Amino acid sequence: MLFDGSTPDELAAWQERFRSQFTQLLGIRPVRAPLLVQYEQDVDCGSYVRRRLIYQSEQDVWVPAYLLVPKQATAANKAAGVLCIPGHGHFGKDSLVGIAGTEEREAEIKRFQYDYAHRFAEQGYVTLAPDIRGFGERRPDYPGPRVDYCARNYMAATLMGTTGVALHLCDLEAAVDMLESLDCVNADKIACAGLSFGGRLTMMITAMDRRISACVPSACLNMFQERYQALKPCGIQLIPGLLRFGDTPEIFSLIAPRLMVYEWGLKDRVSPHEWAYRAVGRIRNAYDAAGAPERFIVHQFNGGHVFDGTVSFAALDQWRTQKGRGA
Repeated sequence: MLFDGSTPDELAAWQERFRSQFTQLLGIRPVRAPLLVQYEQDVDCGSYVRRRLIYQSEQDVWVPAYLLVPKQATAANKAAGVLCIPGHGHFGKDSLVGIAGTEEREAEIKRFQYDYAHRFAEQGYVTLAPDIRGFGERRPDYPGPRVDYCARNYMAATLMGTTGVALHLCDLEAAVDMLESLDCVNADKIACAGLSFGGRLTMMITAMDRRISACVPSACLNMFQERYQALKPCGIQLIPGLLRFGDTPEIFSLIAPRLMVYEWGLKDRVSPHEWAYRAVGRIRNAYDAAGAPERFIVHQFNGGHVFDGTVSFAALDQWRTQKGRGA
């Protein structure tokens, strides 16, 4: 199902077909429960307030998260919102909001430039950073020694007729509901950002939830075809049958023509350049067909597996001042 069209109408028709096929591949979708939120603790962080909370996605499934609310964001002065998704880091959402306190925590934040939820909040965005299933507080034995449960979680999801991606999408859709429900957030201006596995989930949720009008996936330009050959998969990301129809460039292409700033560290060994260039070419075809090539920004920088932010912060700053969800 590779896209071979050249017009906005051809792209839109292909997106509907591929999104429908992709939805079938995800397996049984969890049943969403009404959004319930319990606030637990507020911490004054200077320019913003950090609120610890839990929200419900499925019945009796509660997602721990931090909500960072800039002090100038009010019902009368609504701010753009950013859903910030963690990757494989040991401390989940804590690193994204800049909670250090130990040498190990400080080292993780520094190594990956991981505190992007904190950095977005300092620039005036309302940011939400949840723990994803199997990571952070939702990992067994947290905060003990880090164990990679990706393969186990994939197996467990498969036995239930679903996929880890379907479970993650359930929680992340509830996170978008959470941001939309806040009277201090402009519901037309919701973005998503993530590093590594968080970038992969940024791709997934933005492709499937059209309420997200801008995204910053960072350090995740792998193709499953490449991972298949290298036998280096993170099991929780796998979608059975996907390669019969497409790959990650096709999922990314579902985002067009919405704004996407892809961050690519040229020293990042996780994304082989040959495959990354191949992926970029296919994504660019979709944006060209949409008549919006300027909304697909590839920021290559002289760095490694980190969330850079140099170009993405500037691009999102311009996006949030434009009128309309699609702008």
